[in-house]
Amino acid sequence: MRIMIVAIGLAAIGLTASIEPAAAAKSKMGCEIGSEVWNASAGKCEPGKPKYTKKAAAKVVKKAPAKK
Repeated sequence: MRIMIVAIGLAAIGLTASIEPAAAAKSKMGCEIGSEVWNASAGKCEPGKPKYTKKAAAKVVKKAPAKK
């Protein structure tokens, strides 16, 4: 009987853990990466795109057409 109660409790904990939404990635200041920016004058995160973003490592270089 005790084993059954423990098993039901563990199953309930497992279900609640799997139902919760995944947490968004946060920056050091607590802002969501990519959608919020830290505003120092206001002292909080505000919606918006970051001013400076990392460029892609591999840029596609367009080649000039071959001369005949």
